[in-house]
Amino acid sequence: MRKAALTSLVFVACGFATNAQFSVSPRVGIEQAFNCVKYNNSSCINPISPNISPQVSVRADYLFNNVHGPFVGIASNRSLVTYEFANPETGDKEFTSAQGDWKLRLEAGYQVSSKAIALGKAAKQTTEPAVSTANLSPCAAARVMRAQAAVPQKPVMSLRVQPYAGMAFVPNPEPGITTAVQGSETVYQYHAGNYTSAFITGVNLAFAKGSVSKYVIGIQYLKGIGNMNTETLNTTIENKLTTTTLSSSSSAWNINIGIPLSFSKNKQQAAPAKAVAPVKRETPATVGTAKPAATAPAKKSCSYYRSRCSHWD
Repeated sequence: MRKAALTSLVFVACGFATNAQFSVSPRVGIEQAFNCVKYNNSSCINPISPNISPQVSVRADYLFNNVHGPFVGIASNRSLVTYEFANPETGDKEFTSAQGDWKLRLEAGYQVSSKAIALGKAAKQTTEPAVSTANLSPCAAARVMRAQAAVPQKPVMSLRVQPYAGMAFVPNPEPGITTAVQGSETVYQYHAGNYTSAFITGVNLAFAKGSVSKYVIGIQYLKGIGNMNTETLNTTIENKLTTTTLSSSSSAWNINIGIPLSFSKNKQQAAPAKAVAPVKRETPATVGTAKPAATAPAKKSCSYYRSRCSHWD
């Protein structure tokens, strides 16, 4: 029973893979990150506004029957913000901030695709003039009109709306709080937006001309969820122990554009036959043909009959 079930699953998977479309799209765009820092449970502090940075990414999509399928990608990430202060007692008012280092963000998820939406009316190809049906019989004229109606049409631009959802992962996070010495003063550095995983959702607008993909525009929202714990800093100032808590939340919007490179095999369709006007045939004149003269049967020699009848002896 298990073998039969596994065999059926293999056949189903092979059937899906046969009708699947694999494409890779390099993309460029911009991303704006929003980081909120809470200092000792105070109100939200926005360290940098606006936190906009360029973004490059590569995404691979695998669609079954152009309807749904998984995707994976890799993108640049600069959501990290360094929040610096020297005095923990006034760190919520006296601070400096700067964008963190560049990192790589891994993305994966699942998407669905709508049917192609035509962005214009199809126009017939006019490479050849239409055939006149003035001097044709009704039946011949009907055949010519049907042949002209079958002339291929010029492809028009179409749009597919592809919403998706998934997860993003940023490996090798920074430490929560670090210290640095600037001159003779100790400076505390808190890394806001230091997430290791995030929820992503968005939509792709895929434009194509006929069956050829032209470009794709993507809009994405990201919400950091992993490694967003509250950090605690204990300092002693004038023999007084001061406890400082810091936490942050991070989100981002980005928009990008890319050119998909498709690796699926498109079946080539045979070109339709061109419309040709029927030519009236003229009835050829009847020409009498002379009948061939009857030929007398050839006479058989005596040796012929002797060879034929020798086996009866």
